[in-house]
Amino acid sequence: MRHFLMVLAVFFVAIAALAPGGARAQTTVPENPCAPPTYRTDIRPGSSGPATEITFGLRVADLLEIDDVNQTISIDLAIRMRWTDPRLAAWDGCKLSIDDIWFPDLVLKNSGRMFSRWPETVSVEEGGKITYLQRISGSFSSYHKLTDFPFDKQTIALRIYPLDWSIGKVVFRNDEAFTGMSPLLNISDWAITGIQAELVEETFEAVDQLRSGYLLQISAERYLSYYFWKIMLPISLIVFMSWCVFWINPEQFGTQLGLSATSVLTMIAFIFSTTSMLPRLGYFTMLDRYVAGATVFVFLALLQSLCTGYLASKDRTAIAGRIDLISRFAFPLAFFALCAQFYAGIQ
Repeated sequence: MRHFLMVLAVFFVAIAALAPGGARAQTTVPENPCAPPTYRTDIRPGSSGPATEITFGLRVADLLEIDDVNQTISIDLAIRMRWTDPRLAAWDGCKLSIDDIWFPDLVLKNSGRMFSRWPETVSVEEGGKITYLQRISGSFSSYHKLTDFPFDKQTIALRIYPLDWSIGKVVFRNDEAFTGMSPLLNISDWAITGIQAELVEETFEAVDQLRSGYLLQISAERYLSYYFWKIMLPISLIVFMSWCVFWINPEQFGTQLGLSATSVLTMIAFIFSTTSMLPRLGYFTMLDRYVAGATVFVFLALLQSLCTGYLASKDRTAIAGRIDLISRFAFPLAFFALCAQFYAGIQ
């Protein structure tokens, strides 16, 4: 009897499981907990209250180039933004597209193009805390004051603002923990001496809005060795070569003139060959003044050789010899005084 009852119970349980309203019919697939929200994405969190605070930080992942000729920099940056949107509290642990939520679009004041390298998503944590991480790269304009080139130090500034939100609606806070730079940068001709971030406020006259912004300043110092060995030292040697005429007998006018002309032509050819290495500016840099001064010295040596050669041809060899003797000391002293002036100017 007991076995009969057990078989009967198993039979009724099987019938109940196969019935339309049974246990099998009730095992439905749960809804996607990370489905996109349906609220209006053009309304910021707490729209009726104070400004939405966004913790913003930039980290220099790599600095590829500082282009003096085109006044641009090629840089690779990491961005981190954090804010709270209580409307997304139910999406704890989800990743959402920035197109499905309220997101403060950014504008870089430096002209250029930004290229995003990671998916445009945010991570949602408990209580609607949102974290946005992105890596961008591109070439951006950067004003360089090159008066002291190549002895100059530059401060590269990047300014970022929210695209459509005034300071009364969106305000930035500095993410000091994230701001910084990678210990290894792919740039060979500059030494990066520091990085600093600060919050700024700026009025956009086109839309008559005061906006909160983020300013990243990168301090850089140019390595001088390249320009010393490639430009300054060869030019100095050409100047020294032009002084050799002071030790040639003025009566050997052909030899003097040939050496002076060779020095002048060598200087002109060298200046043309190094033109592409120098920035094209509407003002003189420190290096331009050095090159111009050295060129003048070479031409003065040519004029001196012409003068002593003329005097020798008029049988005034003694006077020509005295001019050569004075030039042996006057030219080097004047040139070294010019170099000392340049050195004082960079201190």
